[in-house]
Amino acid sequence: MQKIKLLFFAGIALVAASCSSSLDRDEFIAWVTDYEHGLHVKQEHEPYIFDLQFQPADFVRLQRQDNTTHADLKAMQYYTLKIGTNGHGGFLSTGVSSHIEKQQKLYYFSYLFQDNIKLHEENGDVLPCVLYHFEKGLNKESTFVLGFENPLPLSKSASLVLESEEFGSFPVKIKISKDNIPSLKTHDENNL
Repeated sequence: MQKIKLLFFAGIALVAASCSSSLDRDEFIAWVTDYEHGLHVKQEHEPYIFDLQFQPADFVRLQRQDNTTHADLKAMQYYTLKIGTNGHGGFLSTGVSSHIEKQQKLYYFSYLFQDNIKLHEENGDVLPCVLYHFEKGLNKESTFVLGFENPLPLSKSASLVLESEEFGSFPVKIKISKDNIPSLKTHDENNL
């Protein structure tokens, strides 16, 4: 019985150590962007393809390559949403039949779409999109940089909900896991 208890506690310690591991810059970026860990999700909703990337604070700091403090970045949750098509037409030309309709769609996604984006946290909080930037893609997809206030404590999962008639009569829901994110090695750890 004593051996079973010892093995049980050793297993718990091993799991805790693996969840709290530190990764160097390249390993961290690869881990965050890998579809297997739940922070990066691709979902199809005919004829659209949605690619959502949750960006932890350390990931954003690495991308910016500046001295923004970790605490400043933790005040917001950052996401990148790419919307493309699986057909021959581009994202902005899907479902339009004239130049005027294409301009109206471009205006909608440039300015109005933000109001149709919510983040549903696992604890029941519904957060509006407070940071919004639309990048018109040259190919089939366009990119949206999204930001939401960060409730404390950070939930382990959330669903991005797009309630737009552009994608049909039902909302598009994309679930993201924010659980067991490894830490980024600091400069001190890299120099050991």
